[in-house]
Amino acid sequence: MEYTFEIYKYYDERDGLSKESPLLHIENHEKYGDYFLTEISNLRFEYLEEIIPSLKKVLNEEVDQYDFGYEVYSIECRRDLSQVIDTYDGWRSIAEIPTQGIYELMRDWRDYLIQYYKKK
Repeated sequence: MEYTFEIYKYYDERDGLSKESPLLHIENHEKYGDYFLTEISNLRFEYLEEIIPSLKKVLNEEVDQYDFGYEVYSIECRRDLSQVIDTYDGWRSIAEIPTQGIYELMRDWRDYLIQYYKKK
């Protein structure tokens, strides 16, 4: 899974202020489901702090599985492979992603957010 982070700068006409926001880009995010990028981007920082050590426990075989999600999808993580489950379409699996890749994405996104908010 390839991904990058950037700062999106924009002008808010409602209050006349220039603003910025951290953004996550996942290459070919559509193959993980129409809403995957939105789901991951909207995870609260506190939830990321819960997800990351839980995924580490799965990877270290301390627990068999861990599930997390935001609105539309549930990501069901097992040792080697995670499934993206569409909870609005009969709990159908729509993609498989290596669990190590999910862990790295969550960790890197959290670390990027930490650095971004330190500068503010």
